[in-house]
Amino acid sequence: MKTLSLALLAAVATTALHGASYPELNAADGSIESADGLFVGREFTLAKDFKLELLYNVPASEGQWVPMTWDNKHRLVVGSHNTDQAFRLTIPNVGTNDPVKVEAITVPIGASEGLLYAFDSLYVDVNRSSTIRPGIYRITDTNKDDKYDKSSVIRNVQPSQGGGAGGDHGTHDLKLTPDGKRITWLAGNETRPTEWQSSRVPLIWGEDNLVMPLQQTGPGFNRAPSSFITSFDPEGKEFELFAMGTRNPVSHQYNKDGEMFLYDSDMEFDKSTPWYRPTNVQHIISGADSGWRDGSRKHPTYFFDYYGVIATVGSGSPTGGVFGTGAKFPARYQDAFFIADWSYGNLWATFIHPDGSSYKGEAMPFVSGSPFPVTNAIVNEVDGSLLVMTGARATTQLYRITYTGKESTVPTKPDTTYAAQRATRKSLEAFHGKADAKAVAAAWSHLDSQDRALRFAARTALEWQPVATWQDRAIAETNPRASIAAIASLARVSGRDEWFRGPDYKPADQALKARAISSLERIDLEGVAYQDKLDYLRALGLVFIRMGPPDEATRLRLIAKFDRMLPTRMRELNMDLAEMLVYLQAPSAAPKLMALMRTAPSTPFYAIPEYINAVGRPRASAGGSPGSAGGKTNFGLLRQEEQIQYAQLLRTLKTGWTQELSKEFLEWFPMVGREYSGDNSFAAAIQIMRNDAISQIPAAFKPALQDLINTPITFTAARGGRGGAGAPAAGGARGGAVPPVAVPPAGRAGQ
Repeated sequence: MKTLSLALLAAVATTALHGASYPELNAADGSIESADGLFVGREFTLAKDFKLELLYNVPASEGQWVPMTWDNKHRLVVGSHNTDQAFRLTIPNVGTNDPVKVEAITVPIGASEGLLYAFDSLYVDVNRSSTIRPGIYRITDTNKDDKYDKSSVIRNVQPSQGGGAGGDHGTHDLKLTPDGKRITWLAGNETRPTEWQSSRVPLIWGEDNLVMPLQQTGPGFNRAPSSFITSFDPEGKEFELFAMGTRNPVSHQYNKDGEMFLYDSDMEFDKSTPWYRPTNVQHIISGADSGWRDGSRKHPTYFFDYYGVIATVGSGSPTGGVFGTGAKFPARYQDAFFIADWSYGNLWATFIHPDGSSYKGEAMPFVSGSPFPVTNAIVNEVDGSLLVMTGARATTQLYRITYTGKESTVPTKPDTTYAAQRATRKSLEAFHGKADAKAVAAAWSHLDSQDRALRFAARTALEWQPVATWQDRAIAETNPRASIAAIASLARVSGRDEWFRGPDYKPADQALKARAISSLERIDLEGVAYQDKLDYLRALGLVFIRMGPPDEATRLRLIAKFDRMLPTRMRELNMDLAEMLVYLQAPSAAPKLMALMRTAPSTPFYAIPEYINAVGRPRASAGGSPGSAGGKTNFGLLRQEEQIQYAQLLRTLKTGWTQELSKEFLEWFPMVGREYSGDNSFAAAIQIMRNDAISQIPAAFKPALQDLINTPITFTAARGGRGGAGAPAAGGARGGAVPPVAVPPAGRAGQ
């Protein structure tokens, strides 16, 4: 292992920061002011019977603190987001008048977003630095004088796919695994994949889009595996890929059951498009692919080959998070997952409950303020308080939250509800990453489970086994749900999508593909549950994506089958049927999809909450959740998103057009510019759709449609962007309008 010995490194200046008491939240006006008068917060709200104190207003010279960890002497070690600094804090216990003490750590650490004290060492994720190469470092005290004096490289990382060496979408968090034997490391979606010695995720991922997604240009957000989670041993000799497919979570945490959770980012530029995915809390299981892809490549959360979301939060900028384990809080808060939203100034409490072999949850406001750009939180198990950090691109404050009510704060025990189901899932996960003669039989018995996480674990176990040992069984399976899962896995292991076909790629076995399609065709779609219908269409799509398109006879047979089904009363099924018919180039697709566009929203079953909108939801108060029952529904936005989804499919359709339908479709685009709004990528996405649509217009229709083809789209509705914590709106609402913009038809595509 490469090491760097450093001389004369010692802890320096201990500073008393406060006197007898700490500034508290003024409940009367919602304000809090630092003792030195240099910081004033407004509009604070706090959950009932809790107390908020400002422990420390961090001087700018000490950087912008983000990561936190407790060391072996219960000192809080903090790192700077923007400078090569780290500090060790002695935090006074609740009820004492002792001052906060700060020691500077003088070992070069680098600007970090992850710190972990474990194995008698301080592990540091160097996200960016002017002097140190980004990566994971192990900092040790070799002579046991309580002063760090040696820095060892565990793993360096390559520059991010966005072009920088680190940054907000680079490497992030470090955590000790529940068994205390390894460390998990979280990397954001611009981190180039590192070298893995093993993997729990089948190494066969792809973009897996049936219809060609929009070809947008922009920031270097990568394709699969996107953001990923890796574990490694204390010496960093063996790295294992645990899960992938998130966007840019900054922190991950374990609950009392030893299960992993995180709070994942949205892509704010995508707001008001059907592929926008709000920030969400996810349960991360072994081998998971959370389905985040760039732009319109994202997978819907109901796809069975995706797993993760247990609670939707809304627009925001996720940063740190922590479970309330060890806090002297009421029981529901001890078991809550506290998640930080930097841009809107919220710390949410996510109440998570067992649900089969996984969980479900609901996020509720806990504390908010302005400015209150929350970056991290950690429990002080000595006095039972919750420490909250704000900052990153702004001055840093360290707060403390304590409970002052009368409810019991006796420590809770792990929730054993559905423990047997979780144990079954873990038994299947034991087959992930290796071939085992017992795996196929064990997995097969759960491919038809009603428990989605069990099905995912079983299918992942199956995909790690030699395909020759189970492909015939997959073809012969007659249970509809098990057949769908088995054929999907067969497609995934038998071919790669076009984005991952290297020069040595060999086309999938076409005879096997025909057998896979025939196996699915045996299933009576009228007799299966709604989710099974969606899974069927996804499995068939994976066969085409990974193994190749159907022959002509099969194509015509499938068109007739799905044409009879569309439209339905359910929005998701309509979308998936529409996508399949467009892929198959069905002549009926143009009139049917144009009719669906006219009547969107087609159903109220999948109403979009009001807070998921073009500009961003207002900052929540402690009085309720934007997504709670009884809230308003933005049906105007639902209409917009549904129409855009059909439009991005229709832009690739080459058959079934009449001059009247082509004219109606082209007229839709100027209407979008006048009446619909979106975020930064909205105008570009609509223009790409329009250019593609023009290229598909039959040549005979173009003379009569030339005026529409030549007319630019003028976007007059407001489009918002994510604000920065250095701006006046730091820790408050983001967003803002931009001037109208006219977008020409980019070279008159298709002429």
